[in-house]
Amino acid sequence: MPQPHVCSETGPLRRAVVHSPGRELSHVSPSNRGDFLFSDVLYERHARREHDTFVGLLRDVFGVEVLFFRELLTESLLRANSMDRLRLLETVGQLEGLTAQEQERLLRHINVGDDAQAEQLTELLIAGEPVGEADSSVSGFLNRNLYHLPPIPNLMLVRDLAAVVGNEMFVAWNSEQARKRENLLWRFVLQHSEWRHGVHWHNWMLDEAVRPERPLYALEGGNVVQPAEHVLVVGQSLRTGSAAAEKLASWLWEHAAQESHLFLVMLPEPLDHLDTVFGMISQNECVVFPPSLFGHGPESVNVLQVVMRPGQEPEYHRQGELIGPLGEALGVRLHAVSCGGSSPLEQRREQWWGGASILAVAPGKLVAFRSAERTLQELEARGYVGLDAEDVLEGRHDPHAHEKCVVLIRGAELSRAKGGPRSLVLPLARG
Repeated sequence: MPQPHVCSETGPLRRAVVHSPGRELSHVSPSNRGDFLFSDVLYERHARREHDTFVGLLRDVFGVEVLFFRELLTESLLRANSMDRLRLLETVGQLEGLTAQEQERLLRHINVGDDAQAEQLTELLIAGEPVGEADSSVSGFLNRNLYHLPPIPNLMLVRDLAAVVGNEMFVAWNSEQARKRENLLWRFVLQHSEWRHGVHWHNWMLDEAVRPERPLYALEGGNVVQPAEHVLVVGQSLRTGSAAAEKLASWLWEHAAQESHLFLVMLPEPLDHLDTVFGMISQNECVVFPPSLFGHGPESVNVLQVVMRPGQEPEYHRQGELIGPLGEALGVRLHAVSCGGSSPLEQRREQWWGGASILAVAPGKLVAFRSAERTLQELEARGYVGLDAEDVLEGRHDPHAHEKCVVLIRGAELSRAKGGPRSLVLPLARG
């Protein structure tokens, strides 16, 4: 597998990881949806249909090499030896706080001798194991827990697994308990998959139980936006903390081969990810959530610009806003497209549905949720042509016939996971 390489948000997407949602969505209950960071429960079949359309666009229309997380994990479990699998399952049990009986139940799957057993263990590690009606023991009756092993339904938001900056992959560590197993499984893939060769990755994950005195380097890909090779924008929130931002800034400074710019964007609560309020859609265009990027109220962001030059100490500049200084660093006049148009109400509604999390698959070629109607109108005013995904897949419209277009997919179920099309891919190669 060629070395990962990403130096922009808008260059042609060549290779990416995705995860097609499965039974893990059906294992979320209305009573515990908040524990899994969902505002609602998702309908598995419809979510998978929407995701299949999305993957079809990437693979069949735009020629992206799509790697499926499920297949990568299955291969890794087959290639790993029994001790590696034992350590993985024991760590999962510790991470999830399993009882001795639940841990023993999980360890029954340690032996993986063929594809079927590896696929079964993969399904268990992703979808979890609900408590069944057949558990009629006294302990089963008294146990009010819904799971022997909880699911990880956020895995389809694979952007948060890592961030590729240039040729380097920074592996994420999530601050939310519900998502930490995703990071653990991705690290296992990087350690054991055939695909791992050529991947230079940084692992900042810490064993909190063993070293609680160490700072938590919480980092998620949704908080890393790279407009250009020498410009990086990082969102700081409860999901990407100051320790990770400082460590990333130090690494960038040490490795800066030219003048480079890092923009640290402090997100107000309850915003978790930068790409929910800001994203690049071309070299000189971005989509923004106006109350955060242009406002001066409780929803607005604070910006620190760090200028790094080889052999010099970094310069720090507090900025009143992001768009102007970012455009100067990029050497362009940066045009902002408003998520939700001019209406404050529609801005908030479409931002909630992932309207600012638009994926650029190539210069002038975007993928967005169909529900972002006002945002689409703003894009049309900038010369983009709106195309329906089904029409594109069935050959009635060709996005390559347009210099600028946005392909609209259904996202009624996927958007309930609080992510947009950008959240559904982990880019490994662009350009």
